[in-house]
Amino acid sequence: MSDIALHEEAVAPTMLSRPSQRTAAGADASRARPVQVVWCDDVKRGDVVQPNAPKLGVADTLAHAQSTAERNRIVASLLHLTGFSTFAYFALEFSRERVESLYLHEAFTPATYRGDYVRHNHHDIDPRTLGARVCNMPIVWDLQQLRREHRERDDGPCVTPAALDGFLQTMQDDGMCSGIMYSMAIPGTRLHAFMSFTAPRRTREWITPATIEQALSIGLSVHKFASPQLIATSRERTVNGLTPFEQELLLGIAEGASDKEIGRRLDTSAHNVDYHLRKLRKRFGVANRIQLTYLTSKLELI
Repeated sequence: MSDIALHEEAVAPTMLSRPSQRTAAGADASRARPVQVVWCDDVKRGDVVQPNAPKLGVADTLAHAQSTAERNRIVASLLHLTGFSTFAYFALEFSRERVESLYLHEAFTPATYRGDYVRHNHHDIDPRTLGARVCNMPIVWDLQQLRREHRERDDGPCVTPAALDGFLQTMQDDGMCSGIMYSMAIPGTRLHAFMSFTAPRRTREWITPATIEQALSIGLSVHKFASPQLIATSRERTVNGLTPFEQELLLGIAEGASDKEIGRRLDTSAHNVDYHLRKLRKRFGVANRIQLTYLTSKLELI
């Protein structure tokens, strides 16, 4: 058993009870609005360049691969050496702690994926994603541990035992009984990328520090290669979802104009400008005008 796994076991019950959890009413409200599934590939890769990105050999190998299938084979061969059977690279897009979209990359999605993650609201149930978001280290898990920690939490979690059992049964049916997950926020977006490694072994005892290092190396290499496409796709969807009026609003605040000045420019009242800016802040999950301006700049929405 690894030191990281032991540390994770000690802190997980408290970490997983943080305020990120929604109440049962909030969860019901989020389920009323379906989560969008966005598929990404690397055709538009290069639209976004991340400064100071580390030079990782596997990432360069992935970049020089000629097809999605070849990239999938590269990762599969690396998995075979580590003892894992599946790897998934995906991202969740959040707005005020509610999942709005699931981003999947064609080269790094397991063949076992059938859409259950969204169809059965597993994005609201999966304790690994919550743990990975609030913990600054890889989560080392097995199904028994996930079930045990759910029982031990006494904070009235919104995830019912039946819902968790359904998720864990799906994992078991797909041979995903133990593994590693870690997460990285993608700056300038509302996306959190997740690197998930799974194996059919029933306990996590087989996962050593060396195994964790290998998982970090593979996952960070994939992230370096694939995250620019996530950013480009998110940016494209955001821009396409803005009306001309909303684009003018964002242009106005980027220029430092007041609500009254923006209203004169758009022939509307300052009250109407404030109303639509509040809607945009809620939509993008930011708290104030400064954060909205920053996000507008980072995503190049105007």
